[in-house]
Amino acid sequence: MKHPHHEPPASPWAIVGWALYLACSWTWCIGMFLPVLLIRDYGPWGFVAFAVPNVVGAAAMGWVLSGRHAPRRILEQHGPAIRAFAIVTVAFQCFFLGLILNWSGFAQAGTGVLAVLVLAALLTPAVARARWLALAIWLLSAACAALAWRSGALAAPPQSAPPIDLLWLSPVCVFGFALCPYLDPTFLHAAERLHDAGRRTAFALGFGVFFLAMILLTLAYGGQADRLAQLAVQPVGPQGLIFLHIGAQLAFTILVHLRELRRMRARRAMVIAGIAGAVVGLGAFALDWPRLTEYAPGPGSPELYYRCFMSFYGLVFPAYVWICMIPTPDGHAGLNGLRGRRKLLALCGAVGVAAPFYWMGFVMLQEFYLVPGLLVVLLARLAVRGIGR
Repeated sequence: MKHPHHEPPASPWAIVGWALYLACSWTWCIGMFLPVLLIRDYGPWGFVAFAVPNVVGAAAMGWVLSGRHAPRRILEQHGPAIRAFAIVTVAFQCFFLGLILNWSGFAQAGTGVLAVLVLAALLTPAVARARWLALAIWLLSAACAALAWRSGALAAPPQSAPPIDLLWLSPVCVFGFALCPYLDPTFLHAAERLHDAGRRTAFALGFGVFFLAMILLTLAYGGQADRLAQLAVQPVGPQGLIFLHIGAQLAFTILVHLRELRRMRARRAMVIAGIAGAVVGLGAFALDWPRLTEYAPGPGSPELYYRCFMSFYGLVFPAYVWICMIPTPDGHAGLNGLRGRRKLLALCGAVGVAAPFYWMGFVMLQEFYLVPGLLVVLLARLAVRGIGR
């Protein structure tokens, strides 16, 4: 990837454009659907446990990355992990897009929307054009939300007391949302193009305003999973606007991650991401989406595969940042040299030991098991602190 030019501080409009870019690049099938599952399982407090660490963790990156060259150092030291993050993210979005097209019955219309957005991305390689595309996508989602609300398709979920199981899930949400942003290539790209003051403003505005508005839309339809499930037989109506919002945001996330792989000159990774996305998307298109209130952790449940994808963002990627990316006391970061290989062994060991606990917590819905699983990963940091000695 080429080094960015040393530009003057960004104008207010440019900062707003980057804020919109960040918001849309982070509006995934996580922000648009995980709250649906959390509200179903834990009530409105599940949305709080999701939204607070998500918004704060992503916005904090604008302050943590201090200095013009901080994003560049991360890209140079952790390129393989960043490429892996992009590949998994593309595959995850394609998987969910396939489910949405199958579930909503909008196969032809959804494919058309995706094709138009792909063509737009191919014809707009300049960075400024990506921000304009983000503006268009965000305004489309805002218009869908306004029309759906006016038609009565949205409503706040009923109030309830916070369940005890949410106490075990919340630390994992904080861990994942606090650390995953540092492997997102779109975040690093935006941070690289901004000076410190503009970077802080763009990240705060992007996640504290524009992204928050998108997940509040998820809150508005998240309490109506049963009504959304009826779209499988009645896909035409005001609630269909929700699927237009989801499809457009998924397509934008796919496109910007593929483009970042291209900017990193990771052509092989880009091909792998495209093939993986096509395979899992077509596979999801062939599945039948069950009613959300009838989830069972069996091999025929698409929600099982959704939760397995979530394990990358709740365990694998944040564990990498925690163990390998955060510098040790002697300043070593990454996987270079003998110390890097030892970090990689610590990472693999921690993930391997923690994975069964995460399976019990994420998939079998025995949330208490998440506590020892997270402790294993946190304690693995002690194994790398003395590597320099």
